[in-house]
Amino acid sequence: MTDSNSSRRIVGFAIFFLVLLTLFRLVFSTHLELVADEAYYWEWSKHLDACYRDKGPAVAWTIAAGTWIAGDTVFGVRWLGVLLAAGTAWQVFVLARRLFNESVALAALMISAVIPLCAVGSIIMTIDSLSVFFWAWSANLAWTAFQTNRKGTWALLGFAIGCGFLAKFTNVLQLGSVFLYLLSTPSKRRLIFSLGTTLMLVVFAICTTPILYWNWIHNWPNQRALESRSSLDVGFHIRPHELVQFLRDQAIVISPLIYFGMVIGVIGLWIWRVHEDRIRFLLCDCVPIYACFTFFSLNVAGKANWTAPALISGVILMVVFWKQCLARSRAWWILVGLALLVGFVETAALHETSWLHLNPHKDPLQRARGWEDLADHTQKWKTQYSADLIIANHYSTASLLAFYLPGHLTTYTPTSSTIDNQYDLWPGYQVGPNTAALFVTDSNEANAAPQILQKEFKHVTLLEKFYTQHHGNPVKQFQIYLCTNRDS
Repeated sequence: MTDSNSSRRIVGFAIFFLVLLTLFRLVFSTHLELVADEAYYWEWSKHLDACYRDKGPAVAWTIAAGTWIAGDTVFGVRWLGVLLAAGTAWQVFVLARRLFNESVALAALMISAVIPLCAVGSIIMTIDSLSVFFWAWSANLAWTAFQTNRKGTWALLGFAIGCGFLAKFTNVLQLGSVFLYLLSTPSKRRLIFSLGTTLMLVVFAICTTPILYWNWIHNWPNQRALESRSSLDVGFHIRPHELVQFLRDQAIVISPLIYFGMVIGVIGLWIWRVHEDRIRFLLCDCVPIYACFTFFSLNVAGKANWTAPALISGVILMVVFWKQCLARSRAWWILVGLALLVGFVETAALHETSWLHLNPHKDPLQRARGWEDLADHTQKWKTQYSADLIIANHYSTASLLAFYLPGHLTTYTPTSSTIDNQYDLWPGYQVGPNTAALFVTDSNEANAAPQILQKEFKHVTLLEKFYTQHHGNPVKQFQIYLCTNRDS
């Protein structure tokens, strides 16, 4: 009876903690301006499609639902992302509880809350919000499918992985994790060619049809985008310094001591407890995605957030390993406590960095600052010159201006003969004899207006060169040009 009461208390506390944390994140999410990716995906949500040049359609569909309910505001863009983060945390808790016990589950939940990457990712709406949620849900479904072999669970697993793939192509690796576990577990190998796994693959394939169809009619831009992002379009070369940069970035976004604790925990359990089904399952869910991006980082360092799904099982493995270390020697408590303290301080500091007086180029929150000020500058010149068009040098600036300018005006990037972003696939601007446009760029070159604009317009004149401001502090330098065919 005592154990049952203790279990209920732990579960109750986990729910209470997660509810409070989610409420805080919902409120705090409105205190930061959008980051470039969020604004870019918001633009996608205004042009709903089966896929987009850079990613699958799920993030656009989700933001469209969020803004339909809460409006085209920062909260409207982000609130579903915050709820997805809460869902991810709960899936981690449930998975750890099923595989081990409530104390492991609670520790995994609490640690994930102090990992900087998880904390920051929980208050913004990007493809990772969806990708990591569906990865966590799929991990729970996979374990159920392995234990019960129910056809409905296998089909639902294919759906969950498919939904993750619609958000981020990385999620296809979870199919490999499923088959790796089946292959490495003698008692489960019979399931490799079973009706259940067939159903999983069929449902997954159905989920991918929007992406495949869209790519087919657009000549496969997703393939070129993936090759470009991984630098495979220029060949594969061994560059050790790129791998070092990737590992360094991983340590920074996870928190150095927690990162090293996780690496040690994964390796330790792989060596000493890989014979346990539950440990092997978590390793198969965690190691492949990390190994994949580590390999590609030998060529060009991957982004720090690309391995985020590996944290689902990685955190649980870390807790299991260090829990047994703590049981053997109390001396480990000092190191574990220090790791958690450092992670908490990093995460707390990331919620407000102004007091740290960091160099703007090194401040992680700078990408969520200054956009309202940029829109104010742009609107001032638009009003003064009755500009017909707003053109930006980069899709991120164009998207942020579209969000923050009054009326959410349509914005553009310069005419291009290549398809480098989604703007190149949408209808471009038309230039007439009386057209006036503003060109906004973050380039600090003396003449930053591209040649194409100088061909399209008779007059290209610099109006203003300035730094955007946040609470009186400079953020980023921009230039605004007037491009016109008007004679006066």
